[in-house]
Amino acid sequence: MWAIGATSLLTDVSSEMVTSVLPLYVVLHLQMTPLAFGALDGLYQGVAAAVRMTSGVVADRFRHHKAVALVGYALSAVAKGAYIAAGAAWPAFLAVVTADRLGKGIRTAPRDALIAASARPGGTATAFGVHRAMDAAGATIGPLTAFGVLMLAPGRFDQVFVVSCAMAVVGVAALWLFVDAPGGLARAGAAIAARPWARTFEALTAPRFRAVLLAAGAVSIASVTDGLLYLVLQRQFAFDPARITLLFVGTPLCYFLLAGPFGVLADRIGTARLFVAGHLSLLAVYLLLWAGVTAGAGVAACLLLLGAYYAATDGILAAMAATALPADVRATGLGLLATCTTAGRGLAAVAFGAAWTYGSTRGALAAFAVLLIVGIGVSAWQLGATRPVSPRAEGTP
Repeated sequence: MWAIGATSLLTDVSSEMVTSVLPLYVVLHLQMTPLAFGALDGLYQGVAAAVRMTSGVVADRFRHHKAVALVGYALSAVAKGAYIAAGAAWPAFLAVVTADRLGKGIRTAPRDALIAASARPGGTATAFGVHRAMDAAGATIGPLTAFGVLMLAPGRFDQVFVVSCAMAVVGVAALWLFVDAPGGLARAGAAIAARPWARTFEALTAPRFRAVLLAAGAVSIASVTDGLLYLVLQRQFAFDPARITLLFVGTPLCYFLLAGPFGVLADRIGTARLFVAGHLSLLAVYLLLWAGVTAGAGVAACLLLLGAYYAATDGILAAMAATALPADVRATGLGLLATCTTAGRGLAAVAFGAAWTYGSTRGALAAFAVLLIVGIGVSAWQLGATRPVSPRAEGTP
């Protein structure tokens, strides 16, 4: 688990360096509309969704979870280097974004299956919490690194991409050299190889997993991506646009501090309540932005609430799904879940960007707040409709 976490930390340093400069690069440097950035953000999410389930199926079917994850990490590393060549040419830029997100989509499900298989009995949420904390640490370091590069070399986005590529390569090396697939995954793969597709479908549509899938889908279509929310903050608070990269530090820093404790808490009180509560934090962000943020305290509150939202939902959702799935189809199920949620967020990014461009910021925020309230209700209903289990049973792989 720790070696996987180290790989994710290094990769997130790389990824968040790019992610944190995209709003500045696309909207403020290239003068594109919020709709254009929303479409790019939707592509950023949607491309990963297109391959996540497929990578999970391949990993489960051929018992090569580490190898499939390695392909995904390597593809993203190559893409980081290709950003340098793409420059401001939109067709090339979009192609590189697509390759980068394909890599993320390929690696996520087999990586999460490796984490679940390495967790101790009753500690699945804790294992995911620790992993997501290390992931968030990388997401904190990445924007700070990008900000430092741009402060030393203003406007030199190519230098950001060079450093990002170097970190991604180190992350690939860490996975290759230090991560071993637990033996249980090999046995699970042998089991699924002998089963017909009908049995796999039956496992993936089991009541507990189906409830998790529906709950996650209901809230994902109302989850506006960070980049768009940070653009709203920048417009309202009117700070130096170059400092927008620092917003990408505050959220993962709060996420880093809360992910581990929230994982332990979830193993004790159950994951469903924490998952629903996390989306109430996102709703609070929408309401704060709808009211208008004109002071530093408001910015800090938004970042803290966003960090709490991710800490209470990201790893917690993966833990809920992992414990609801048989080991032999775990990567497949996690891939299906990731496809559902990332596709939902991609649609949300495009819809929010369009509502902002053709309407108003407050109107877009109000619409998504209402949509999120409905999603939270559906999520609470679905997760409460399954047979209650004790926290220890819930956390057992």
